[in-house]
Amino acid sequence: MKVFRVAADSSCLIGLVHIRLFESIKDLFAEIYIPSAVYNEVVVQGKGKFGADEIEAAVKAGWLMKTPVQDTLAVEALLTTLSRGETEVIILATELGLDYALIDENTARNMANHMHVNTIGTLGIIDIAIAAGIAIDKKASVDHLRQVGFRISEKLYQKILKS
Repeated sequence: MKVFRVAADSSCLIGLVHIRLFESIKDLFAEIYIPSAVYNEVVVQGKGKFGADEIEAAVKAGWLMKTPVQDTLAVEALLTTLSRGETEVIILATELGLDYALIDENTARNMANHMHVNTIGTLGIIDIAIAAGIAIDKKASVDHLRQVGFRISEKLYQKILKS
């Protein structure tokens, strides 16, 4: 597959670590960027927490590219509505002309869509992985995400399992 260039938010990355799909994203996407705010949130402030070591190792390995956002004014404008990480993911996607922003949170996805930035969430990445032939138990993965605190409504859960 490896055609899409993406910027990733912390929730997607951590979710993918939880379901053991994180390492596989380097085979799914041509380029994967994280803005400084996401790196700081997960690796620096989150040191010792789930996902921090994996994300730090991926940045050191070079397949997850930590990239600072240039348009700080745009970031400041969006901070009234979104977190710094989500904001920087959206702005980085626009600055680099990326294909997708990997974001789970609905408010951030809506803002990205208003800014003409396509989004994919953790659940969409599971579908992409399955389509690419990666062996993954979709139900077990979604169940695990729910168990660790990902908010997936019962309606969405049933829809996911039917697809």
